Amino acid sequence: MKVLDTLGKSKKAIGGMIAILLCIVAIFFAGMKFADGKENDKITSTTIRNQLTEINELAVYSYDYSKVGKFSNKLSFNGWDIPLTQKNFIITYDGTIKAGINLGEAKVDIDQNNLNITLPATKILSHEIDENSIEVYDESSNIFNQISINDYKSFATKEKKKNEKDAISNGILTKSKEKVVQTLTTYLQAIPEIKDNYQLNITIQDAKTDE
Repeated sequence: MKVLDTLGKSKKAIGGMIAILLCIVAIFFAGMKFADGKENDKITSTTIRNQLTEINELAVYSYDYSKVGKFSNKLSFNGWDIPLTQKNFIITYDGTIKAGINLGEAKVDIDQNNLNITLPATKILSHEIDENSIEVYDESSNIFNQISINDYKSFATKEKKKNEKDAISNGILTKSKEKVVQTLTTYLQAIPEIKDNYQLNITIQDAKTDE
């Protein structure tokens, strides 16, 4: 059984290396389609956009956490709590939030020797709770107000929203933005036709962090 006082502290991760490597491989092989040296494979804004669209969602940053949460509920009538109808439980769990960008919304423009790529804001792409990590403590209910599966579902939904806000406050979207620029720049410039002939300019919209 886990020690409760070691939980509730986010493990800010800080990497997501497996996701990043998979994305890099996808970008590399997409880039290879440009690099065979054939005349009919001349780079255009359309060909680049099509390749980015094929990659679709690019996850570049992972935020891992361990949390402890408490659920409590009472029956009420006309705004008054009904005595002896208290139910509650405490849950500890681990989760992973991944953030990145939707490359399918990329806008590509070639202006002489400038290759301009405009991307939407970074966002949370996935959020998973590890079911094997879930442990329940101090579970109590009564005949009038029993704990149901809906209690667990609604609790998980609220906890996810809270943890996503924590991840955003800790800079997951800002760090993802930096990582997207770094990743795309490195691997698009690995394509000789781009590196030798174009100045690559990547612009990413600012994420809304107040939601």
